[in-house]
Amino acid sequence: MIPVLDPQSERARVLRLVERITYGADAGTVSIAEQMGYEAFVEWQLAPEAIDDGPLEDLLRDALPTLSMTPEELARQIFVEQDFGAAQRDLTIATMIRRAFSPRQLYERMVEFWSDHFNVPASGVVGSYYKFLEDRDMVRPLAMTRFVDLLRNSAASPAMLDYLDNATNTAEGPNENYARELMELHTLGVDGGYTEDDVKEVARVFTGWTIRPPAYFAFDPSTHDDGGKTVLGEPVPGEGVAQGRNLLNRLAEHPSTARFIATKLARRFVADLPEQAVIDSVADAFLDSGGDVKTVLRALLLNPQVADTMALKLKRPNEFTAGVLRRLQPDPGVDILGAIYDALNASGQVPFGWPAPDGYPDEREHWQSTTGFLVRFNSAYDWARRLVDGSPLLRAAAEEARISDAATVLIDGLAPAGVTARTRRILIRYANGLPAADRVPSMAAWLLAGPDAQWR
Repeated sequence: MIPVLDPQSERARVLRLVERITYGADAGTVSIAEQMGYEAFVEWQLAPEAIDDGPLEDLLRDALPTLSMTPEELARQIFVEQDFGAAQRDLTIATMIRRAFSPRQLYERMVEFWSDHFNVPASGVVGSYYKFLEDRDMVRPLAMTRFVDLLRNSAASPAMLDYLDNATNTAEGPNENYARELMELHTLGVDGGYTEDDVKEVARVFTGWTIRPPAYFAFDPSTHDDGGKTVLGEPVPGEGVAQGRNLLNRLAEHPSTARFIATKLARRFVADLPEQAVIDSVADAFLDSGGDVKTVLRALLLNPQVADTMALKLKRPNEFTAGVLRRLQPDPGVDILGAIYDALNASGQVPFGWPAPDGYPDEREHWQSTTGFLVRFNSAYDWARRLVDGSPLLRAAAEEARISDAATVLIDGLAPAGVTARTRRILIRYANGLPAADRVPSMAAWLLAGPDAQWR
């Protein structure tokens, strides 16, 4: 059994890092991190292109042929062959499987971060079709590149153009929805220094940005407002589509944008109320690097103040569910897909299900409740019971003749930071009162959904 760690030890720092930047500290990832050390593990995860994810992607492509379809082929599958749920179904499945089983964990965390930041729900047949393509062709390829690239591609994404009505934003009938969210949610932040007049001017800048079927960006000069525009006190240079791109570049480089993104990243990875010194250092890295995502993440994760911060983030439901699977390590077969979806549906965080443009909430107040914790415990128990023969760890524990030995196997595999002697005694006493067939799943659920397992 692993003794409870000194929270200031190097091993404790490494374990906190693994929990912080992955969807769950499974035994394999913990072993890699301990061998590498804190900084080397960060650098390894910052280079996802060097991490072999081929077997998982091959499995997904074989199981979900839509992942490789062109926009025209996918449109035919959905609208001509009337497979109306194809895009939403396959996007959701691929997302859940990647979060739980991909070794590129920080990359998957950043895919989710940007999906929340530039939130577009996968709702309705057309909306799900557009969102499928946006996730595959925009968010995933650009998640670890530069913020300005994400911003520019988001603005031209049919998913965003359709969701925030910019596809119908014309000089004769201006629509301010995208302009407002661009500044409030995508760049400057609500206190970033813009005015209502700026919103109106930005809407004029993006007139004529529309969609060419089946799912491509197009610029219609006949519906573009050709007049001069002033945003944040400065004229917007360029003409036509170039005017919008120039404005996006300016917004991406703005100090308010740097602070806004730095705050959101620190909130996602460190604490609901991150220290101002941490935000400032990350914002500086954003400005100095031109919004390079890897540089910004490096500044955040290697900050000594962050490395020493205890687990202050309540895991969101998707993190909790993926973490249970990562610790139990079943094969990512089709038989568990429905159970993953049901668990996330019950907890209120199905991928791409948040209807508002601000993305799923990232503070514990939204997720912390007695009912929510009960749902989590029941979910952990259901997973342990379902996988008692499909998880190598649970099989090993079930093979032990003595409850105390089974408990040791489970603690070593599910609680890498260890448990106190008192907690171990309570766990064993609890299992002693249960039917033999229920002991291993129940002890596993205790460890997977106990107080320490709720935080990262």
